[in-house]
Amino acid sequence: MRRVSLWMLMAAWVFFASGCAMHNVAATDQSPAATSTDTSTSGSSDQSGTTVPAPPPAKMVAGFDDIPVPADLKRDDKLSFVYEAPSVTMGVITYTGYDKGASVAKFFRTEMPNYGWQFLNAFSEGNTYMVAFLKAGRSCIINIEEGTLSTKVTIKVGPTAAGTGGAGNANPPLHYEVGH
Repeated sequence: MRRVSLWMLMAAWVFFASGCAMHNVAATDQSPAATSTDTSTSGSSDQSGTTVPAPPPAKMVAGFDDIPVPADLKRDDKLSFVYEAPSVTMGVITYTGYDKGASVAKFFRTEMPNYGWQFLNAFSEGNTYMVAFLKAGRSCIINIEEGTLSTKVTIKVGPTAAGTGGAGNANPPLHYEVGH
């Protein structure tokens, strides 16, 4: 009897979770420039042969008119901040939603170049992804953590060292030898 109740509870949870995944949060900071994104439902395969869903439609990150984010993600203002000065705008902006991590990573790999960002690199391990981009003296690092109930996306954007945009070796060494 206990085993049947546990299975019924799990089945109810799966039904509820799949219903939540279908829910589309209204985008309050949607940009007309983002309406040209591909909204098809067909996916593609990654290197392991797993089908990755097509990227969701986009909206723009508030405060950054050149950083798109999937439209169904919701901004978490408690975990976000933006700093603005006359010559720089930077921040850490966090979103949560129900998209798969691989789909969100694909979204950024597809959409960021459309806004002038140059792909730098990407890493993945399990359900955690990191994608990095450069653009005109700025960097954008996007961390994606797919959890059991939701996916957390953290976008970190700021200036590069000396505003070089990644060109040349303008960064100081990260280590120093002691005793010389």
